[in-house]
Amino acid sequence: MKVVILAAGLAKRMRAKKPKPLINLFGMPIIEHSIRKLKGHDIVIVYHNKEIKKFIKKRFPEIKLIYNDKPEKENGWSLYLAKNYIDDDFLLLMADHYYEEDFFKCDGEFDKTTILVSKHCEDADEATKVKVNGKKVIDIGKNLSSYDYFDTGFFYCKREIFDYIERMKERKKISLSDVISLLAKDGKVGYKLISGKWIDIDTKKDLKKAEKIVADSILKSEDGIIARSINRKISIQITKAIVKYDFFTPNIMTVVSFFLGILSAIFFFMNLVVPAGIMSQICSIVDGCDGEIARIKNMKTKFGSVFDALTDRIADFLIVLGILFAYGFTKLSIISFFLAISASIFPSYVYHLTGIRTSFSGRDVRLFSIMVGGILAYFSKEFLIYTMIFIGLLAYIGTAFIVYKFWKAE
Repeated sequence: MKVVILAAGLAKRMRAKKPKPLINLFGMPIIEHSIRKLKGHDIVIVYHNKEIKKFIKKRFPEIKLIYNDKPEKENGWSLYLAKNYIDDDFLLLMADHYYEEDFFKCDGEFDKTTILVSKHCEDADEATKVKVNGKKVIDIGKNLSSYDYFDTGFFYCKREIFDYIERMKERKKISLSDVISLLAKDGKVGYKLISGKWIDIDTKKDLKKAEKIVADSILKSEDGIIARSINRKISIQITKAIVKYDFFTPNIMTVVSFFLGILSAIFFFMNLVVPAGIMSQICSIVDGCDGEIARIKNMKTKFGSVFDALTDRIADFLIVLGILFAYGFTKLSIISFFLAISASIFPSYVYHLTGIRTSFSGRDVRLFSIMVGGILAYFSKEFLIYTMIFIGLLAYIGTAFIVYKFWKAE
C-alpha cells in the first residue's frame, strides 16, 4: 500500500534551526520514526525544505520525493501534489507527528476515507476536533465547540479525495481539514478510534512530551524489578545515544552484551571477583539495548529473538562456571553450581511454555545478585556460594509460582 507523508509545513512555532521533521526525537529525526514503522510500504513524501530532500535521499533513497513550491497553500495542497503518484487507496500522515505502533496496524480495507481518532490529546486547544454521528464523521475543525474525538493526522484515504481537492485548488489556502469537511458533508468519511499514543510536535515542550512517549513505548511489560528500577533507566540512555548509527543493529548489541558476559566469566576465572560482578551487571544493562533498538527502528526478527536467548544462556552458564572456579571445587560448591545453572534454564523454559514471567526470578535479578555477590566475595569467598544458592532458589520459587499461576488460569 502507498503512503503519503506531508512534510512541507513551515513550522513557525518551533523556531528551530532545522526543518521540524528532521528535529531529533530520541536519537532519530521525527520523520524517521514513521518511516521505520512503514517498512514494506511504498512511501511518497511531499516536502519544501531542501534539507529534508537531502536527508531522505541519503537515508531512504527508495522513497519518492515531491517538491511543494507553495507551502503557504497549506497541507491540502501538499496532498494534491501527490495525485499523479497515487492510483488506489493510500495512507496519509504528518511528518511532524509521532505515532505509536498501533496506528501502523490500521492499513486494512475501509469502505470510505477514514480518520484515525483518539480520545487523548496533549494540547486540546491547538488540536483539530472531530464530530461524529454513528459511524460517520459529520464535522472537523479546530474551533468546534462540540466534538467527540481528536484528529490524529493519520488517515486511510480513498483516491476520490483528490477530486474534492480539485474543486478547491483555486483557493489561496487549502487545509486538509477543509477537504475532509467537504467529504464529510457527502457522508464519505468514517473514523476509527485508536488507543495508541500520538503527539503533534509543534513546540519544544511537545518534543519533551514526545521523548517520554517514545521511552515508555520501548519498555517491556514483563520487565523484572531490577530491569524496571535500574537497568532500563541506563539502557534507554545508551540506546538514545547510538540508535542514529546504522552500525548498532539489535544483533550487534546482542553480541556486545554477550562479550560483556564472557568478560565477566573471564574475570571470575581469574579470581577478580569485584570487576567480574560489576561486569555481569553491565552485561545485564546492555542486554536491554538490542530489544529497544529493534522496537524503535522496527527491526524485530525471529532470528534476533532466538540469537538473544541463546547468547544469554551461554553467557549465564560461563559466568556461573567462573564463580565455581573462583570459589574452588567442593561438594557444596558443585551442588550450588548446578542449582545456579538451573536458574538460567527453568524460568526461561517455563515462560516459553506458559507465556508467564515473574518480576523477581528473571535474568536481570540473577545478574544483579551476581554483582552483589562478587563485591561481597572480596571480603569473604563464602558469598560466592551464597550467591549461587540464592539465584538457584529464586529460580525454583519463581518457576513454582508460574506453574501455580498457570494452573489457576486454566
